[in-house]
Amino acid sequence: MSPSRSQGTSILDPAQLDSSCVEAFSELAPSSEMLAQQSVVKRSGSHPEAESKVSGSSLSAKLASIKISKGTKLKVKICISIVLFASLFVFGKVDLRKALDVAMTANRGYLAGAVLLFLASTFLNAHRWQLLASAVGLNKSLIQLVQYCFVGLFFNLFLPSTVGGDFSRCYYLSKGTGKYVNAFYSVLADRTVGIAVLFAFASVGIIFGPGGGGLPMQLKLPIFAGTLAIFAVVPFMPILTNKFLGKENWISRQFNNSCAQAYWNNKGLMATTVLLSVIMQVVIVVCHVAIGMALGLNQIPLWYYFVFYPSVAVLGFITPSFNGIGIREWAYTYFLTMAGVDNAHALTYAIMWLGLTTLSSLVGGLVYLLGHFQKPREEGSFEPETEVGFMQ
Repeated sequence: MSPSRSQGTSILDPAQLDSSCVEAFSELAPSSEMLAQQSVVKRSGSHPEAESKVSGSSLSAKLASIKISKGTKLKVKICISIVLFASLFVFGKVDLRKALDVAMTANRGYLAGAVLLFLASTFLNAHRWQLLASAVGLNKSLIQLVQYCFVGLFFNLFLPSTVGGDFSRCYYLSKGTGKYVNAFYSVLADRTVGIAVLFAFASVGIIFGPGGGGLPMQLKLPIFAGTLAIFAVVPFMPILTNKFLGKENWISRQFNNSCAQAYWNNKGLMATTVLLSVIMQVVIVVCHVAIGMALGLNQIPLWYYFVFYPSVAVLGFITPSFNGIGIREWAYTYFLTMAGVDNAHALTYAIMWLGLTTLSSLVGGLVYLLGHFQKPREEGSFEPETEVGFMQ
């Protein structure tokens, strides 16, 4: 079934998504030029001694105004991914023929189970997001949010980072409501809760897993630091920003005077979403275990999956690359070889995980093609819209 293209309806073009979302959410942060101008005004007031600082501020303003085009950023990220991926074969000394033999002899039953579990985890993600979105006044059915999550996975294939799909989720959730900021905060909260559990899993695996203490300190320290920052700092951000930045500061207002305050006021909501995140991440870890069993990697202890998967996920999220490609494959190969896995099996594992995520994105493409969403009747209208999707 193909989407109808009647007058007044359209499907979002992947090439247009990045610019449209950036414009919609640009109000969330002051521009660099505005910050630079404010700095100059504050420094060059009526006090005579301040005049000598204006030239330095002007230089800072000029530097801050330098912008890199989106096309250039995309090209750089693609180059990074290509270089990292290619270097696996150059420096990793991987026997491609052996890696192909490993892939051909993989247990298809375990691989099919990993695919089904990974797709099912999207429903858990959608339910968690549904709770967070309703807290800021955006009420959608679970089926609608499942569609948005799958479409987000699809857009991850085209947009230049692992958060590309998050922009599409913001777009569809807020479409026709005018609540762009609310949608942004719901997706940000959803992403933050997920990352928090990832860090917690990695820390628990290192501390309590047999052999976790033998991991290099340069790996353990960032994981522990990230876990501490998320669980010891983020819950107190409204108080901390007021104390150190002042109540009138723009950042303080976002934490204390915006719709995002609902997340700090509703402890029960956050506890529920954290629990859903734990269940979801356990499912993803089981997917990793299934791929390992499909490749006959029985030497990998269960606790180690709880260490290397969260670490790889965080690296793919924060490292400049095209959708995490390249850095993820390097990270999987690194962690698996540390567990005694040979390079061919390690690279095959990494490529199979890439194939699994790509397959889920293609399922998102089917959702995107078989469902369509109506635009508001008038340009700039924020009346609630009627959404049509094949899963409704």
